[in-house]
Amino acid sequence: MIYLCGDTHGNYEIHKLLNEKFISSKEFSKDDYFIILGDFGVFWKDETDEAEKNILEAISKLPFTVLFIDGNHENFNRLFSFKNESKFKGTVGVCGENLYWLKRGEIYEICGKNIFVFGGALSIDKAHRTPNLSWWKQEMPSEDEKEYAIKNIKNFMKNGKSIDIVLSHTAPNSAISRLGYRINSSKIDSTSIFLEHIFFLAKPKEWYFGHFHNDVEFDLDGCKFRLCYDNIVEISNIK
Repeated sequence: MIYLCGDTHGNYEIHKLLNEKFISSKEFSKDDYFIILGDFGVFWKDETDEAEKNILEAISKLPFTVLFIDGNHENFNRLFSFKNESKFKGTVGVCGENLYWLKRGEIYEICGKNIFVFGGALSIDKAHRTPNLSWWKQEMPSEDEKEYAIKNIKNFMKNGKSIDIVLSHTAPNSAISRLGYRINSSKIDSTSIFLEHIFFLAKPKEWYFGHFHNDVEFDLDGCKFRLCYDNIVEISNIK
């Protein structure tokens, strides 16, 4: 099974993942996956501190496997320092025992689902943050990452395969508008514009995202969208 929640922001909201009530509620195995939809935030400082060590130790003891995508509040210098590994028919970052980073533009096969992943987003408060201390420019996807994502989807789908699920941190502009958020022209997120293109290219059945600190579900053009934050969402491995 796959389980999802929204932003954990390091020590601030990691309780969503380390929730004893949830952990004891089922019989899990390492073939069950808990995915955080960006702003994981555990690797916030340039050097490992005591808080990070404690979280990583707790994650290593969890009965399921932990995966995360990147958001906008991440120390990308740390993330890019981790070694890559082939897993789930794609490339992941190995960030610790029982902990993997799902990378932008990859298509993974997890629990029988074809899952396209694209993290990142714009920090609208970056003017009040310090570069390489509380804000990193890699929060915004590069042109190479976008080109890789499009090429990967086209190559994948030309053989008759389909994308079942998209996981992202922010969402396509049309989904953001559906949530009722007004898009400020001075703070337009090019990531959301790109994800709009991905929406029509990949034609997924389901799309899960975080970033907006709420729990909302809606349908849009034949796709089930779900904004995740506090609630743990369960995805069956049945097609």
